[in-house]
Amino acid sequence: MERDQASDAQFLYDERSVRYDKSWHPRFAKHMIELINLKPGETVLDLACGTGLVSLQAAKIVGPSGSVVGIDISSGMLAQAEKKMSTEAAHDNVRFIRHSITDLESVVELKEKKFDVITCASALVLFQRPAIALKQWTRYLKPRGRLIVDATHPMSQISGIVFERVGNQLGNPIPSYRLPFQKPEDLEVIMKDAGLEDVSTRLVAQLDIQGTEALSDYVWKENETRVENVYHVDDWEDVFEKGIRTNWLHHLAVDEASKEKAKKLFKEEWTNVADSEGKIYEVDGVFVGIGYRKPN
Repeated sequence: MERDQASDAQFLYDERSVRYDKSWHPRFAKHMIELINLKPGETVLDLACGTGLVSLQAAKIVGPSGSVVGIDISSGMLAQAEKKMSTEAAHDNVRFIRHSITDLESVVELKEKKFDVITCASALVLFQRPAIALKQWTRYLKPRGRLIVDATHPMSQISGIVFERVGNQLGNPIPSYRLPFQKPEDLEVIMKDAGLEDVSTRLVAQLDIQGTEALSDYVWKENETRVENVYHVDDWEDVFEKGIRTNWLHHLAVDEASKEKAKKLFKEEWTNVADSEGKIYEVDGVFVGIGYRKPN
């Protein structure tokens, strides 16, 4: 079953828009900006810009000689971004556009445009075919322009990836596609296939670490993941019931029969991720990839 990514994003993120910034997202956006090392005068395309967390910080760094274009399909998220623009210092060098980032070719404002930097924070796993999306985006980079993107660690937010397996087995996928990214090399491969070179990845924490916001404290080696929660195999029913009520997952339980099918599969998949002691370790982290467009 093919989902409509734009419709999913509009529905899911309009509802989240007013509380989106009351989370770890602002600090993570700051770290994405630091990792891509923006410079004054650069041009930036911020895809899935949401509430403008990356766009507005980028605009301050690139300054009046640079520019930022932010694109998102969610009118609710963009309303929050525009609200920030009206209350913060002037941002004459940033523009927001409501459009699907799966179809950039129809964005009139991007015709003949090439950018020094493309950013996409906390969104790649929303695409059923991320490799195709990356290939399209890379075309909007200047030669040796750089792109930064992230994909969630498979053991982070563990119930989500278990529900993803359930949805796939039922032929009724959820609007999140994390299974292709089991290790950082999986992200590197699709970035290289999209025409990027000198690709590097690192593991970055998303959730807040008490007492620090320094990027150096949030970047770890792959085997240094921080355990955020420890579940037991017997927790499956509580986790299922909590998840199935959300907008992301309620389509798996439109009636009692479909809920029971999903519940049975969830128990099986939850058990599969437990270790020999029946424990499930949920870690905190995303793979962040940076690559450069090959010269013409």
